[in-house]
Amino acid sequence: MIVWLIMLPVLGWSQTTGLGLWSGVSVEKKFSKKFALQISTQLRFSENVSVTRAFLGEAGLSYKLNKSWEISGFYRYTGRRKWNKETDAYYYRPYHRFYGQITYDHKIWRNLKLDYRLRYQNQFKDDVDGLLAAGSYLRNKVELSYKSSSRLTPFISADLFYLVGVEFDQIRYKAGVSADLTKSQSLDVTVFKDAALSGSEESSGAVIGVTYKVKLGYKKKKVAKGSNS
Repeated sequence: MIVWLIMLPVLGWSQTTGLGLWSGVSVEKKFSKKFALQISTQLRFSENVSVTRAFLGEAGLSYKLNKSWEISGFYRYTGRRKWNKETDAYYYRPYHRFYGQITYDHKIWRNLKLDYRLRYQNQFKDDVDGLLAAGSYLRNKVELSYKSSSRLTPFISADLFYLVGVEFDQIRYKAGVSADLTKSQSLDVTVFKDAALSGSEESSGAVIGVTYKVKLGYKKKKVAKGSNS
């Protein structure tokens, strides 16, 4: 029922702008209670899922400051589909993104949780003369999620994009549900839409997101009895 409610807006958005799909895999490996390594890959499709718009891979480290606060840093490599006028064909242009972020989460009422994320990202693209700056963004994201008695956790979020030194140019609205498959595996299904805040840009169509997640814990070293005798 929850999934259908989330998918309903897609039917209206996709009729005029085309449907997109972002599918990916994310793995997190904890080395301690505070440190963790995160690796993700993703394929992005557009035009009613008929064109591979981009592919990406990223890796980063996170550090838990306390129960609510966490900081992390990541590198992302992206290949974006672009038109080459010289060869008269499409190719995938390399982009490099570096970003750091701080996140905060807090249970505000029973099973209702608030998450906030502040991210700064800087992106470059490959060129014949080297790397060219492709824009820096400051992003503020707020998310509300509700942990139900079942394995499903529905959530909604809004992500505000600020092009540093220029303007607020877009906001991303998202709704989704996270399904626990096992203790260490889950599946996120989302629907989102980017709304332009600048008159020079067009809003995107609806995009469905499907992400398979795996969380690997760490094993505490057991102290053998009588080892200090």
